[in-house]
Order: sequence, then C-alpha cells, then structure tokens
Amino acid sequence: MKIGLLSLMSIPHEYVDASFAMFRPSFERVLREGTEVVFLNPARALSGNVADPDNLYFSLLNRQAMVEGFLDAERAGCDAAIVGCFGDPGVREARAVVDIPVFGPGESAMHFACQIGRRFAVIGANMPGQQAQILEQVRAAGLESRLIPNGVRVGSDFVANWERWAADPQTAADDVAQVAAACVRDGADCIVVGCAGLGPLCTLAGFTALATNGQRVPIVDPVTVAIKTAEMAVEIRRGTGLPIPARAGNLVLPAREDWCRVRQNFGLSA
Repeated sequence: MKIGLLSLMSIPHEYVDASFAMFRPSFERVLREGTEVVFLNPARALSGNVADPDNLYFSLLNRQAMVEGFLDAERAGCDAAIVGCFGDPGVREARAVVDIPVFGPGESAMHFACQIGRRFAVIGANMPGQQAQILEQVRAAGLESRLIPNGVRVGSDFVANWERWAADPQTAADDVAQVAAACVRDGADCIVVGCAGLGPLCTLAGFTALATNGQRVPIVDPVTVAIKTAEMAVEIRRGTGLPIPARAGNLVLPAREDWCRVRQNFGLSA
C-alpha cells in the first residue's frame, strides 16, 4: 500500500529528503508492514513564507494547488493521500475529483478524539488567524458541543520558536504540555495538537499522554491519526467494496466531458 503525504507548501528540492526524514519516525511505527508513505512536494504552491496560508486569498489559491497535488498522487499510484496541514486544505474539494481516499489531519484527529474521550481541546500553532480557523473547523465538523469552553488555544510563537523546536522536539512538547495542563483543568480529557508540525514533534519526544492528578490524558498527533485513517480506509475499501469517499450528491465524479470543459475554461490541463 502506498500513501501520499502532500506538503502544504513547495519545499526547495535540496531540503525535501531532510524534511521528510525528520518526521517519518513519528508515524512509521503505527503502520502495517508493507505500507509505504511517500512525500509529495507540490510543483506549484505557496513557498517561502510560512505565514502566507493565513491570508484568505493566498489560502484559496493554495487549496487549488492541493487538489492538483491529490490528483498527482492518484496518477502516481497512491492508494490514499493526506495533506500535511491541520486546516485540511483541498481535502473536501479533492474528494469530488479523485478516486482514492483523501483525508486531512484536522478532521481525522478531532473525530478520533471524540472516539477516545468525551470533551477535547485543540492546541494550535500560535500564528495570526489560527484560533479562528480551527474553531471554524470544529463547527464545520459538527463537534462544537464536544469542545471544552475556550477550547482552541495556542502556546508560544510558532515562527520564533520553530527552529529550536525542530532541533529539540522535547522543547516543543514542553510548550504544548503547559497549555494542555490548563485545558485539562478546564474539563478536557483529550488534547488534539492542532498543527501538522507540532503534532509529530510531540510524538518524536514521546509526549503522547499528559500525566496529571492520577489521570493520563491522550495527546493526539493529527498526522499519525490521518495516515493511519488513510491506511484503514484503503483496507476497508479493498475488503468490503465500501465506496470511500462516498459517491453521492456533489461527490459523484464528474463526467469526462465536463471535467475537460471546466478545466479548460480555467486554463488547466485536462
């Protein structure tokens, strides 16, 4: 089985292998023997400034790039694919045009949290607009009633601390742990790390549970959950024939002539 992990942003070629190698150990231990995760670096996407996705217009352009990336994943023989961003850009749209299971870390992790706990909180990246965006995701997923009050929180500044955290994942885990402890005091029994960069760092540091007052509160890495969800979906689809994604309503694949017509209208290859 081959699962594609689509990068949110275009990464210079010389850094691709090192970037993937840093995160691979965070999820490979949960995969079945024979499952391969391949890193997909989009040919055209945002690059150079990690704050670009916070601009709504830039984000709109990048969602299209992510859909193209999922199409490339299918052409490359991937059995499923996920996007490397908690905001799940392009996932919803891609499900209407690719014939492989497609998942995002945000939706996957929040629903998983509801399966293993009663009330959850999300600790996102401390960047402009992130808390509002994640709260919108929670509402769109229909999970607002499962979120604790003020349930989307952030820690230290993401950009200012990223290099230090990447060099020493324990420092990232310590930062998340401080916020998580406050969330637990406010009623959370499960914590979702709302960032596809911070989540794997917590796993690499071995921070998968917060021990407090005799409790062990899960710390959910969204990338690990999304990849494992994709693997599970492929196995269910193969074993039972279950249509994943659904092929009803506006998720019915477009006819070939419509596909060609609409893409050509926008100057895209058909």
